[in-house]
Amino acid sequence: MEGTKVVIADDSPLMRALLSKILKEHKIEVLAEAKDGEEAVAMFEKHQPHLMTLDIEMPLKRGTEVLQELLEKYPDANIVMVSSVSDAKVVMKCLKTGAKRYIMKPFDEQAVVDAVRKVIKQKPETSEDI
Repeated sequence: MEGTKVVIADDSPLMRALLSKILKEHKIEVLAEAKDGEEAVAMFEKHQPHLMTLDIEMPLKRGTEVLQELLEKYPDANIVMVSSVSDAKVVMKCLKTGAKRYIMKPFDEQAVVDAVRKVIKQKPETSEDI
């Protein structure tokens, strides 16, 4: 995973810092952080990362809207949704829209690393991975 470049989008500075720390400890480069949905789109377009972690509940533009917008412009974008929302309908909507994975808050370090690794390796998803 060394050399993987990521953009983190989350409205919580604490969550961005925690995710950044986890990723950097695993030699994953964090190119930028976004604090709202509009900034998330701008940072993705500017940096063209290998992967973006995207919170669902953010100001200015929800993560679900950002996901849809980015995938319309960049169909091969690797986006991992991150949220404390455990609503199965929301999770399934994100995955059907094209999110590669879904990570629940609070973060489990191994779950974050596994999700990034699976997306970067483009391992086909099974129902037990969701």
